[in-house]
Amino acid sequence: MVNMLKVLVAVAVLLIIIGLGLLGKNLKRAWLFRSAKTNSSESLVLEAVSAGIVTFFAVTHYTRNDPAVNPLMWIGLFVFFAGGIVQLIARKHLYDDYSFEKRLHSGFEAAQTGIYSKLRHPSQTALLLFLLGLCLVTDSLWGLGVFVVLFIPSVLYRISQEEQKLLDQFGERYEAYRSDSKRIIPGIY
Repeated sequence: MVNMLKVLVAVAVLLIIIGLGLLGKNLKRAWLFRSAKTNSSESLVLEAVSAGIVTFFAVTHYTRNDPAVNPLMWIGLFVFFAGGIVQLIARKHLYDDYSFEKRLHSGFEAAQTGIYSKLRHPSQTALLLFLLGLCLVTDSLWGLGVFVVLFIPSVLYRISQEEQKLLDQFGERYEAYRSDSKRIIPGIY
């Protein structure tokens, strides 16, 4: 029988290897690269705590019940991997934009090309895909319930906080960017 948690760890290691290939020796700098958004520590803590609760429920369910592997688990593995790829693309785009921080301080031009031309919050999209994939891989209805009830609202709250700060800071330029892109789901929301 396949242990899906071991497969999930293998996929996570694969994503790290891909990240090293994409971002090279400067993986740490790219990962810690400041974003254009000003984060509210309250919303960040809320998001982190709810992500931890989802992870706890999902992994606990899997280790206690050891469910038989089903097609939904493999779909979850793909969703988890897709989240990793979205995160790596977003980080690579910001890292490759060498003048990003300089342009950020002079006005809102940063992060309007590549993946950011379609999604304003690709890292949040990636995080949603990661945790949704985890819940599916572990076959955890409790984890999925906590994901829907706690985590999604925490992500939406953080996004609304960030967008309000960006709107206050950049005004019409950010409003124009908002009208040309979606928050977290390309072409939908």
